[in-house]
Amino acid sequence: MKERAAGVCVSFGAIVLLAWVGYQAQQGERWLRAYGAEPLALPEEKGQKAVPAASSQSAADEVTFQNKVMPLLRKYCFDCHRGEKAKGGLSLDAYVSEAHARKDRKNWQAVQHVLASGDMPPKSKPQPTREEREFLIQWIESTLTKVDCSGPRDPGRVTLRRLNRAEYNNTIRDLCGVDIKPADDFPSDDVGYGFDNIGDVLSFQPILLEKYMAAADKVLNAALAIPEAPKVSRQTYRPQNINTIPRSAKSRDPVRIVFTSEGSAYLERFNFPAEGEYAIRFRGWGSQVGNEFPKVAVRVDGRDVGQHIVDAPQGKARLYEIRARLPAGEKRVAIAFTNAFTDKQSNQSRSFGLELLEIEGPFQAKLPPEPPSVKLLLVARPQDNSPQQARAAAEKILANFARRAFRRPVRQEEVQRLLGLYDLAVAQGETFPHALKLPMKAVLVSPHFLFRIEEDPKNPEEVRLLNDFELATRLSYFLWSSMPDEELFQLAEKGQLRQPGVLEAQVRRMLKDPKAKALSENFAGQWLQLRNLQTLQPDKGLFPAWDELLRQSMIREAELYFEYIVQNDRSILEFLDSNYTFVNGRLARHYGIPNVQGLEFVRVTLPDNRRGGVITMGSTLTVTSNPTRTSPVKRGKWILENILGTPPPPPAPDAPELPPVGQLKGTLRQQMEQHRQNPSCAVCHAKLDPLGFGLENFDAIGAWRTTDNKQPIDASGVLPGGEQFNGPAELRQVLLGKADQFRRCFAEKLLTYALGRGLEYYDKCAVDEIVAATKAQQDRFSALVLAIVKSDPFQKRKGKRSE
Repeated sequence: MKERAAGVCVSFGAIVLLAWVGYQAQQGERWLRAYGAEPLALPEEKGQKAVPAASSQSAADEVTFQNKVMPLLRKYCFDCHRGEKAKGGLSLDAYVSEAHARKDRKNWQAVQHVLASGDMPPKSKPQPTREEREFLIQWIESTLTKVDCSGPRDPGRVTLRRLNRAEYNNTIRDLCGVDIKPADDFPSDDVGYGFDNIGDVLSFQPILLEKYMAAADKVLNAALAIPEAPKVSRQTYRPQNINTIPRSAKSRDPVRIVFTSEGSAYLERFNFPAEGEYAIRFRGWGSQVGNEFPKVAVRVDGRDVGQHIVDAPQGKARLYEIRARLPAGEKRVAIAFTNAFTDKQSNQSRSFGLELLEIEGPFQAKLPPEPPSVKLLLVARPQDNSPQQARAAAEKILANFARRAFRRPVRQEEVQRLLGLYDLAVAQGETFPHALKLPMKAVLVSPHFLFRIEEDPKNPEEVRLLNDFELATRLSYFLWSSMPDEELFQLAEKGQLRQPGVLEAQVRRMLKDPKAKALSENFAGQWLQLRNLQTLQPDKGLFPAWDELLRQSMIREAELYFEYIVQNDRSILEFLDSNYTFVNGRLARHYGIPNVQGLEFVRVTLPDNRRGGVITMGSTLTVTSNPTRTSPVKRGKWILENILGTPPPPPAPDAPELPPVGQLKGTLRQQMEQHRQNPSCAVCHAKLDPLGFGLENFDAIGAWRTTDNKQPIDASGVLPGGEQFNGPAELRQVLLGKADQFRRCFAEKLLTYALGRGLEYYDKCAVDEIVAATKAQQDRFSALVLAIVKSDPFQKRKGKRSE
């Protein structure tokens, strides 16, 4: 009956919980809009972008677009950038008005860049005059991409953001005090702009609600695992279930064991469930020979815990008992006959007979200490057993839990709704801690926990300063991928987070905290594509040195390197080149670095100039290779995207593949030069290949080599701007010469990660100031983070996203 009642309680509780969740999300857009979110919309079909009416633009601007801009585009651009097969995926003929063009400012920024650099049109195509080129560049700048940094800034607007898997795991860890990573069982998060914390792509799949419900149960069962006194139990063992030494003591009679010489009857492993007092009993008899009856010692793991003189005669066996306080765990329990004796004159032996062994307990059991998670969650306890005291404690617990989970103060009506679920569980017969699970589960499946919600200004065109709780949340998820800690909560509650010096001190504190490791795992893990390395499988036939230990060692090297720069506030330019890295014995052997043994990582000074910075790390070199060979194209593309911030366009749909290994003769460089004779390949490869060739001394798993296909490697290159280099050391120096490009690229990526949205044209002013502030502080990592945290996009929010 009790089990049936429990089942009814669980089922009814689940129904009420779902109703509570429904209440949170009722009326569809209501709670979304109330907290600054937008209803999810389906992406527009390609080529079907909304076009504002021409009347919304000045007639003069539209005339300029139609009469001056479009003719130049038709003349110089439409041959390659028209229709479904447009190169680079950019179809310029789709823009039918200036208003339409304004909707895609990012595309036009790219057009502006390639026009200014002279990369487009290709050299093999008709070229615009200097005046035509300058007109197009100036028109794009003044009409589409110009930003006035002297006036009010547009901070942009971040779409309502669901916690991604890493953020969910970390938040559960810090909120509930258990590190069980329930989100590892969730569907993978989508990636946008290179990161998986982008609000625009963090969709909510129906299966996620089921996963959240199951995860909440798992988390709360672990977090509220309050030790309970084990029930007293009695376990009885008959002779057939008891071992003996010597074995001959065990007779064929299944009801007794008879010892005529010293020996013992024992249980090999008996589990004592908790520390406490136990009664160990045996029923036995003994025969007196000489002046003594049998003496029996009760032993636990070889230690005597009590003794008895067995004076009950055969046929009248008696129960003997000892009590002892014993620790928990599996132990050997023995009943040992210790004074065997044979009278030589009468030839009689003192004997001991055992008929039963029994263990009962524990009495007065000592409870194990409560896990830290219980102390973290149960911030109040009932003073007595009265329902009123219990409910008062529950109110304090739930108010504190919801405040921390929602990352903001909770309203009294929210607490009362949670208390209603507590009351329901109590009415169904649940004890105090178990009754808390239902309202706590409601919190863990609430949109206010699962989403990072920021309030919008009432006027969509207005900009508002984030409140201190919203700022604390942005800060903690930026640096820790987790919720704010109590120090941030307290500062936010007092309104002191923005006070002079306080915000900077908090940033520095947080960067020193072990939780800042999340930056290396989540930001660096995606920037350096370490997550991709987890699934790569280089050809073992061609690269027999590859194994799982080497893979994990490469990943750890990159993480430790990034953490070192963060923790020690080093210059971000060290990502381009440095004279140190972190290796264990396996990676040191792969790199040819002497005197490093074992699995522990150590910081080493590099013995030569082959390596330095992230570009020449084994992880980067492997993730930018193919399974059977290196890929100068992938390596060059990686540098353009992640170091210089000038990603190349995607290859033309009809671009031919490089033939398989062996079909072309010579080194890979020579094979690629044959491949580049195709005119449709030459333009992009002129940018990509030189950078990749500079790394050809490293094979497909990052080991140093001097020959390829038995021929000397040519690692020289000339960039489109004329910079020349030979080998990875000179390539790194060339990249250091482009430090301004790297500063901007790295700042844009870190800002994108910090905001959880892609950057827009109106972010240019903020990026300019972030880069300048970083450079002024010797490019220290903390300077970059502080500049981001103090920027308008990080501190403010607009009601409506600008177009």
